[in-house]
Amino acid sequence: MFIVGTPVFYVALFFLGLFLILKKFFKGVAFKVVGINFIVILFLITLFDSAAAMLFNHSDSFRIFDNFYHHGLKSDVAEKTSWKSDGISFYQIYTNSLGFVDETNREVPLKKSGKRVLFLGDSFMEGVGYPWNQTAAGIISERFKKRGVELLNAAVISYSPKLYYLKLKHFLEMGLEIDEVYVFIDISDIIDEVVYDYFVPKEFTYFEKKWQTVDNFFMKGSYMYRSTKINYFFAQINPYNEDASIWGGLSNFYNLKPLWTFDENAMKLYGEKGLASAKKYIDLIRQTCDAKGIKLHIGVWPWKVHALDKSGRMQYDIWKEYTDKYHIDFISLFDVFESMTPEEINSIFIANDIHWNDKGNKIAADYIWQHILENSEGKDETVQ
Repeated sequence: MFIVGTPVFYVALFFLGLFLILKKFFKGVAFKVVGINFIVILFLITLFDSAAAMLFNHSDSFRIFDNFYHHGLKSDVAEKTSWKSDGISFYQIYTNSLGFVDETNREVPLKKSGKRVLFLGDSFMEGVGYPWNQTAAGIISERFKKRGVELLNAAVISYSPKLYYLKLKHFLEMGLEIDEVYVFIDISDIIDEVVYDYFVPKEFTYFEKKWQTVDNFFMKGSYMYRSTKINYFFAQINPYNEDASIWGGLSNFYNLKPLWTFDENAMKLYGEKGLASAKKYIDLIRQTCDAKGIKLHIGVWPWKVHALDKSGRMQYDIWKEYTDKYHIDFISLFDVFESMTPEEINSIFIANDIHWNDKGNKIAADYIWQHILENSEGKDETVQ
């Protein structure tokens, strides 16, 4: 993608071609000097723009915008990627034909041949930083597989209830058959609900689909294109974008994510609106599952900051009350994380990061799996 991923490269090629044509008619030295210098400048801008994209964009080419559920992953990806936290962690990622993270590239038919469950979640359940077999979803998938159950993991970084619902709705309308849905609601989902409030899914025309491919290409390969689109286009249509002034900039946006659970100002800034939206879309998921005869499960967990000081219980209380009201299976990792010593808690997260490391993924997977077994035996044939 180097050089060719920036639109300036194509502008430079256009003017180079135009110059080669016009120089046959304009023989003056001044025309040649101005023309050559102008084209050289364009190619230099191309080099700097492409280099800046490689240094600062930090967005993998397989992460794409989607007109139905905002963003997702390309299908049939097999790439070496990285997660930047305390250093750089490189790992292999695969997606299947549906664009879901998977063990390997594979064709997933819409029609199921046996029991099938779907995971919806954000970066925790996508499993950033680790290959499939070291993620919570991957570990659980292997255990399901031994019992003849297929797990599809539709989780993607920065998802929230609105996107969970839109993605579920989209694939169900495509004809995807599933028996159970596990929705894992992260603490960061509440502020993300406000960020995605602007988004309206739509059916793209043929030309819009083609342009979207070009747009995704330039968003990855051009720092200038990406920055301009984020700072001017996104800022115009979404006043709550991640870099908006209301959050105090991008770095402060990430600091705000967990605060709604214990900070009154954060609750007023985004918590009330985000919670209302989250409840709305979780309820739409519940109604959709009820209408389709799909069993719904809801899971939550604390971040490290909450596990260390035993805060964040508002997240637990809200979704425990909701699941009790509608008799939905509730999976909470609060007790298991809060029962650990500070040293144990620190040992299960990536250094200087909010996400679980391989040990944390294993603990989460073990707890979720044990919950599945205890709540299915004698009641549900899924894991028997």
